[in-house]
Amino acid sequence: MSYCKQYGKDKVCFVTKEDHSTPSTIELPPPEQPEGVITKDGNINWSCPCLGGMATGPCGVDFREAFSCFQYSKADPKGSDCYDAFTKMRDCFQKYPTVYNKSGGEDDDEDGMGGALGDGGDGDKNADPLADAPPEPTEVMAGPNSSSVVAKN
Repeated sequence: MSYCKQYGKDKVCFVTKEDHSTPSTIELPPPEQPEGVITKDGNINWSCPCLGGMATGPCGVDFREAFSCFQYSKADPKGSDCYDAFTKMRDCFQKYPTVYNKSGGEDDDEDGMGGALGDGGDGDKNADPLADAPPEPTEVMAGPNSSSVVAKN
C-alpha cells in the first residue's frame, strides 16, 4: 500500500513493488525546438550557444552593438552602415587576444580578419591574388556538334 507523508517542506512517498511494475501514465509535452540566434519575434537571442559567449566578456558590449547594428541594418549592402561599430569591436578584441583568439595555434594574422582586408594573409601587399589561377584560353574552337571546349594554341 502506497502512502505519502509531509515532513516540513518535504513530501516523502512510500511505494510498493506493484506501484513500480505498472507503466507510467504521464505524458511529456513534445520537445520545443531550440531558438537560434534570432528568435521568432525577430529579436536577438544573446544566450544562444551559437554565439560562443561573444556577447559576454570584456568586449561583450561592443560585440552586441556591432551585431545588433548588422542585424537591424537597412543599408545596402546590409551592414555597410556598421563599420564604426565593427572597428570598435575589433579594437577591443585586439586588447584581449587570450580571450578572443580561439584559433588554437599561432596566428600571424594581425587584425584577426584572416586576410579579409586584402593583404592575402601573408603580409605581401603586392601579391597577385590570381597568381595560382590556371591560364584562360584566349581563343576557343569547338565543332557544331561538339560539347567540349579546346584551347587553340
